[in-house]
Amino acid sequence: MDLELLREVERIVNIVNSDYAIKKNLPRESITVELKVEEDESIFIEVSEEGLRILEEFKEQPDSKIIAKKDVLIKMLRGELDPVKAFFLGKVKVEGSIDLAYILQSRMKDYQKILRK
Repeated sequence: MDLELLREVERIVNIVNSDYAIKKNLPRESITVELKVEEDESIFIEVSEEGLRILEEFKEQPDSKIIAKKDVLIKMLRGELDPVKAFFLGKVKVEGSIDLAYILQSRMKDYQKILRK
């Protein structure tokens, strides 16, 4: 697993899990998102009202799979690249729930505003 990408995911997990205002907007039902690096392994993230959690392993089908090159995923996580723009430019592929991926994208914008403070 790529350490730089993992660090970015861990940073967001820590911010989300320590901020009540963000957590209250998370879904009640648990969902799983797979961040798939084209040339590497995946990172599975469980999203629920409890917060975010990186899963050690996940053997089922995720609710949404986001596939991109490592640098694209990192830029999206840092707020340096708009996920919708990246999707329409073909830099990101989504499998599973496109609606879920769009909701996550809008939540990422909220998180990025908090990160910039």
